[in-house]
Amino acid sequence: MKNTLIIFLVINCFGVFAQSEKDSILLLNGKSIRGDITDLTYVDDDSVLVYTYANKKGKVLANSIELQRVFSYTKGGISRTVYTPNEFMGDYLTVKETKEVTIGSYDARHTFKPHVPLWTSFALGLGASLFDTYLTKKAASDSSLVAPKEPGFFKGSPSVFPFLVPVVLSVSWSFPSFRLKEKKMLHKNYLYNENYYRGYHRIAKQRRMLGALFGGLAGVATGLITYYIVQ
Repeated sequence: MKNTLIIFLVINCFGVFAQSEKDSILLLNGKSIRGDITDLTYVDDDSVLVYTYANKKGKVLANSIELQRVFSYTKGGISRTVYTPNEFMGDYLTVKETKEVTIGSYDARHTFKPHVPLWTSFALGLGASLFDTYLTKKAASDSSLVAPKEPGFFKGSPSVFPFLVPVVLSVSWSFPSFRLKEKKMLHKNYLYNENYYRGYHRIAKQRRMLGALFGGLAGVATGLITYYIVQ
């Protein structure tokens, strides 16, 4: 790691000639961070990259990230790969294979939108919430009721059943596979690359599950709000 620190200092010297260009950090999960890399140091025996960035209000803030989460970073226009295989830490892929997976994850974060899982789950969550308060003729004619009720929607009391629907839908959307279309790829030179597809589908799977969960919860919430408004 000492060699990494030395190389960083060299890159930092060249960086003074390219201050107009933002530095960038590419994480192993495909996330990209843009800002100004200011230091490479040790914190609690871990190597970390220190960088500054501007928030939405334009205020410059400082942050750091562990080097073990980083695939590569670019300082002053010069890129350096810091990932190295380490089977003890679970990093068994080669640098080339890891790059392919990382680029796939990067593309998925920028191109994959879980519209189908989101709106399908919203509709199912809303339907489950509405039918949960539907009072059937048989239930309405129950002799144990203090006062007779009319059958129909919003006539019954809501239960916890609809809240199980988003969870089931989220898990269900983790199984179906889909064919990645070339137009969804930012790095088209990785077409038919198995590792690239692995990284893309990993992020796509996460987004489909979250989209289904949030869509289902939003549908259930909409149904409950409608129920209480009617009441």
